[in-house]
Amino acid sequence: DLFAQDAWRLKPNLTLNSGLRWEWNTPQADAGKQIQAFRPSQATGIFPCVLSSSDPLRGVLGSSDCSPQGLARSVFPLGMVFPGDPGVPSGLTNNYLRAFAPRLGLAWSPNWSAGWLAKVSGGPGKSSVRMGWGMFYNSNEELLENFTAQPPFGGSTSISNTFFNTPFLGQDGSTTPNSFHGFLDPELGSPIDFALFRPIFLYGNFPLTLRNQYSLHYHLTVQRELTRETLWQFGYVGSQGHRLLATLDQNYGNPQTCLDLSQIPGILCGPFGADTDYSIPAGAIPPGITLHLPYGSVSAVTGPNANPISLVGLRKYSSPLCEPTTGAGCPPDGIPVFGSIFGQMPVANSSYNSFQTLVKQRLSHGVQFLVSYTWSRSIDNASSFENAVNPTDPHKSRSLSLFEARHRLVASEYWRMPDWRISNWTRHLANGWAISGIFTLQSGFPIRLTSTSDLELMSSFDFETPGEPSQIAPLRRLNPQKSGGYYFDPSSFVDAPLGQIGNAPRTICCGPGTANLDLGIHKLLAVREGMNLEFRTEIFNAFNHTQFFNPDGNITDGTSFGQISRARDPRLIQLAVRFSF
Repeated sequence: DLFAQDAWRLKPNLTLNSGLRWEWNTPQADAGKQIQAFRPSQATGIFPCVLSSSDPLRGVLGSSDCSPQGLARSVFPLGMVFPGDPGVPSGLTNNYLRAFAPRLGLAWSPNWSAGWLAKVSGGPGKSSVRMGWGMFYNSNEELLENFTAQPPFGGSTSISNTFFNTPFLGQDGSTTPNSFHGFLDPELGSPIDFALFRPIFLYGNFPLTLRNQYSLHYHLTVQRELTRETLWQFGYVGSQGHRLLATLDQNYGNPQTCLDLSQIPGILCGPFGADTDYSIPAGAIPPGITLHLPYGSVSAVTGPNANPISLVGLRKYSSPLCEPTTGAGCPPDGIPVFGSIFGQMPVANSSYNSFQTLVKQRLSHGVQFLVSYTWSRSIDNASSFENAVNPTDPHKSRSLSLFEARHRLVASEYWRMPDWRISNWTRHLANGWAISGIFTLQSGFPIRLTSTSDLELMSSFDFETPGEPSQIAPLRRLNPQKSGGYYFDPSSFVDAPLGQIGNAPRTICCGPGTANLDLGIHKLLAVREGMNLEFRTEIFNAFNHTQFFNPDGNITDGTSFGQISRARDPRLIQLAVRFSF
């Protein structure tokens, strides 16, 4: 990084600070280059295996390139590439060299000595006004999501009802010495054919050109000295985040194709059907019905169809070489090549605005306290990379942040009790006592609304699905102690229409709030000069106040939707001893 800064004292009570930082955040890379990227229609040259003439998805294991002694030991489908392939750098993205981050700050101390302005400001040196603005960059750290897949390089699949026997029986009936590379005997180095593990799910896919995430932070605060030990501060604090990485499925199922298939007699298509093969005989499409195709050179076919149609998966990249109208290049076993391809894409933004105020007193006469209040609003497309955004329009996922606390009041105090002026042994018992406490009063966090029924017909699931229910009535909050645990009326929401993401927002405001008091009782004992012993009794949630977590926001959960099932910790008492010397 390079940084330049200057402070310009315009007046004795007015200072301007400015700076400029240039950052070079190189993309993280795996030293072994055992990470993958997805580039449509690009074949890897790192593993140049000979392709089978009968099945363009497979390599001929045992050929000069694909044998265990050859240059490559695995067969990779079209689109899966690796560092070293054209357009695939070691960190999967290019270096971003335009990360210039300016900073600006202003500090002013009013010096009014007479009139009402002097009374408001307290006179010279009693008040200050500070303003600041800055741009800050963040490196693209989510490369680690690439390692969520199984070795040797990338891609993930789901297996069930297997005995992990060796040799392994593949989907096509063939056997391989050890397809579970690194998990079973024989030793590492056995050839791997990724075609045996279809459909392949990819995680952490990055675009080649990825500009760094950045945020803008700004504030305007006023400080006023009330007494020699007491300060009052209030002001506005805000921030924005741009080009934030969010999880976006680049290979979601095509809902329109599934809906079209449902209109063809004898064809069934519904939730979680994007990785199924569909064979449409010639003449099966009724007259006037149009079947939209997710891939191939023909975008749609209107019935009656003259030729049979073969769809191996309903995703854009389900079968990269498949031509549905002719069947050429389609996997002969009817298993798609790729499932979801989850990219870390710079499609998210955030906004935070708040009014903040506090009063604090330094330790004086044995008393110290701090009282702060924040009124804020935070909005984003995704509150973490675990939140799935709408793959068709990420802007529609913009809603209240999951961590937003609209109102937050925190009061903390420490009181060192006066010592008694006694000289006998009882002074060790009567003196050295202190009480501390933290009281928190906070409004609840937004409730995440979701549906895992795949009614949107996208078959997209990473940490969560992109689907939300439909809202048909205003949100009506309930008292969970009088409604069987329900915090809101679930009848305000219904399942979304088939093939659509519901109209409900990603989050709704808000869940149960928090009212909590933590207390501490301290006994200080001087052992000898330079040695002290402290006994502490710490009481968390001192009043044993019941505080609930958010209710269930997943409409797929049926009767538990809208219901609270968990509470925060009850009263906890902790004893501690501290010896300092």
